[in-house]
Amino acid sequence: MKYLFILSFLLVTACATVPKDALTYDEINLPDSSHDKSTLVFYRRYTPPLAYEMKVHIDGKQVTSLPNNAFSYISLKPGLVTLKTSWSAWSGMPSREKSLEIPLNTTVYVELSSSVYTPAGIELGVSKSQAQEKSQAVASLKKCCKYVSAKL
Repeated sequence: MKYLFILSFLLVTACATVPKDALTYDEINLPDSSHDKSTLVFYRRYTPPLAYEMKVHIDGKQVTSLPNNAFSYISLKPGLVTLKTSWSAWSGMPSREKSLEIPLNTTVYVELSSSVYTPAGIELGVSKSQAQEKSQAVASLKKCCKYVSAKL
């Protein structure tokens, strides 16, 4: 019984983490935005619920799952996209969704800080309706995050 309790405790308190050998932001070459594509960079810092990966969906399709301190990127056609985060049912977290305008020939940075402490859901930069400033996002990415691949 004692071992069952310890195992249960470890499963509940374990953190979703990125692989140790994952690349850092400085080691990744983001694609240059071309005449018909832009780049969306999204990341998750160390935020609750810690034990679960955040599933990231773009226009209804899951593109990746982000553990704590992870980032990814995807090339997109410019225009309005729907960005959604979802979680395991065990996390108790609801799915959240926001629309985001992707400008032509631009790299857009978004912090996905949906957690038990941000009931509004996805936080999109300072105004909560636009992407972050590049300098602020890059500074955060260099401090916190390692790369996880994404596929649209």
